Amino acid sequence: MATIQRQLVNLEILAEDLNSLSSGQYEGEQHIRLIEEYKEALEHLSVSAKPETESGFKKRLTTSTLAHVLESKQMIGVHLKLIGYVLTFWDANKKANEILDTNFGESADKRLELLQVKAIRAKAQLKTVAHAMGQADYQKFIDLLNLRDAQWQWNVLLSRY
Repeated sequence: MATIQRQLVNLEILAEDLNSLSSGQYEGEQHIRLIEEYKEALEHLSVSAKPETESGFKKRLTTSTLAHVLESKQMIGVHLKLIGYVLTFWDANKKANEILDTNFGESADKRLELLQVKAIRAKAQLKTVAHAMGQADYQKFIDLLNLRDAQWQWNVLLSRY
C-alpha cells in the first residue's frame, strides 16, 4: 500500500521537525503541537497497518528512517499510549500550575488535587509501559520525541513514583 509509505514519510518529516527543536522550545507550544501531529499521523499508520501482515509491515519499514523505532506493528500502539501519557501529564501539570499562579479560589483546592492525581497517574502508566518495553526501546522513543528533560530519562523515571 502506497498509503503506508506516505504515512511513514510524513512521520519521518515530523520526527525531523521534533529533532530540530532547540532546548528553549522544549515543552513549548511548537513542541506539543508537533507531538500531537506525530500522534495523529501514527494513529493513521496504525489503521492502515491493521490489515497488513507483520512481515509485510516490516518490509515496508526497511526503507524508513523509523525502522529502528517502529520495529513492529505492536510498537505503534505502544508509542501511541506513551505519547498520550506524556501529553496528559503536560496538560494536567500546565492546568495545575495555572491554578496555583492565578486562580486559587474556593474550588481550586479540589481541582488542583484532581489535576495532580491525573498527572501522577499518567506518569505512573508511562513508567509501567516504559518498563515493559525496556530501556533500549524507551530511549529510542524519548530521543524520537525530543524529550530531553530529566524527568523522562530512564534512570529518573524508574526511581520515582
